[in-house]
Amino acid sequence: MKASKTKKSRKTASKLGKAGLSQKSGLPPGSLIHIGEKKTHQISIDMILYNSEVVEEKKDITLQEALEKSYDGFNRWIKITGLHDTELIGTIGNMLNLDNLLLEDILNTGQRPKVEFGNDHVFFTFRTLFQEAAGTDINSDQISLVLKDKLLVTFHESELSLFDALDERIKFPDGRIRLNNPDYLFYAVIDIVVDQYFKVIENLGDAIDKLEEQLFELPDHEVLDLIQQNRRDLLYVKKSVFPVREAINSLMKFENSLINGLNIKYFNDVYDHVLQMVEIIETYRELNAGIRDIFLSTQSNRMNKVMQLLTIIATIFIPLTFIVGIYGMNFEYLPELHWKYGYPLVWLVMLAVVLAMLFMFRKRKWL
Repeated sequence: MKASKTKKSRKTASKLGKAGLSQKSGLPPGSLIHIGEKKTHQISIDMILYNSEVVEEKKDITLQEALEKSYDGFNRWIKITGLHDTELIGTIGNMLNLDNLLLEDILNTGQRPKVEFGNDHVFFTFRTLFQEAAGTDINSDQISLVLKDKLLVTFHESELSLFDALDERIKFPDGRIRLNNPDYLFYAVIDIVVDQYFKVIENLGDAIDKLEEQLFELPDHEVLDLIQQNRRDLLYVKKSVFPVREAINSLMKFENSLINGLNIKYFNDVYDHVLQMVEIIETYRELNAGIRDIFLSTQSNRMNKVMQLLTIIATIFIPLTFIVGIYGMNFEYLPELHWKYGYPLVWLVMLAVVLAMLFMFRKRKWL
C-alpha cells in the first residue's frame, strides 16, 4: 500500500474548490468557466433513442442532430463527454433553455452535490468514485443530469465505463427503463453511481482491516502514513457521499411532474443505501481513529519503557557515584586508602548496593 500517490491526489482534490474560487473572482454570477482538469481532447456527444419497442444508439453525433432534430415517440438519453469547451456547453444550455447559473455548476467540477428544480427540468449533480483496489488512488468524475420531458442529458468529464451496464439494460425490451419515461433512467444513473460508492467504501474497509492486522509488524513511519492516508480517503468519500443524501431526500419530497410518483420508491431505495454508507463511513472513521490512538499509545508506552530503563540505570549509579566521589576527594587522611583490602571492599560495597537496588526494583515490578 503506497501512501504517497494517494496523498498527491488528495492534495489535488482539496485544491480544486480553492482554484475555482480564484478563477471566478470578480466575475458576475453565471460566468461560464471550466473549473477542473481537462480529461478529454474534445467533447463527444452520444445518444440512445428508445421506447418500449425500439432502441437505437448513435455515436459521435452533432449537437444539431442530438437536440434540434425531432424524435417523436422516443425517449432520448444524450451523453455529453467532456466539459472544457465552455462555448459548446453554453450553446447546449441555450438549446435546452437552461439558466447560466446551472451551466456554471456543470462546468465547476468541484461543485458540491445538489439537486435543483426548474419549470421544465430537474438538475442533479454529484460525483462518481473509482478505486481499483484497497490502498490505491480514489479517482472521481463529476456527473450532472438534466431531466426534461422525454429527455435525459448527462454531462461528465470523461468516458464512464459504468454506463455500459445501463446501455445493456436499455436493450432488454421488457426492462423497466424501456417501459418507463426518462425519469426512471434518471433514477438508474443515480443508482449505479451510488452502487459504485459501495465498492470504494468496501476497499477502504479492507485497507483498515489490513492495517489493523499489520499494526505491530510495519515500520512506525509506514503505519502513520497509512493511517493518514485512510483518514484523507475517508474524509474525501464523506464529502462526496454525505451531500448526496440531502439531494436525494429533496428529490423525494419535491413534487414534480417530470418524476412519476410510482418511481419515488426507487429513489427511496437509493436514499436508504446512502444512509447505510453514511453510517459505514462514520464507523470506519472511528476505527481508523482507534487504530491511530492504539499506535500513539504504543509509541508512548515504548518511550515510557525506555525512560524507565534509563531512570533505573541512572538511579543505580547515584549511590555508586557517591561512594566513588568520597574516595576521589584526595584528602590526605582517608583510612581506607592505605588499607590492604580497601579497594576490593569498595567494589564489594558497590556490588552489594547494585544487587540490593535491583532486588528492590524487581520486587516492585519496575523491572
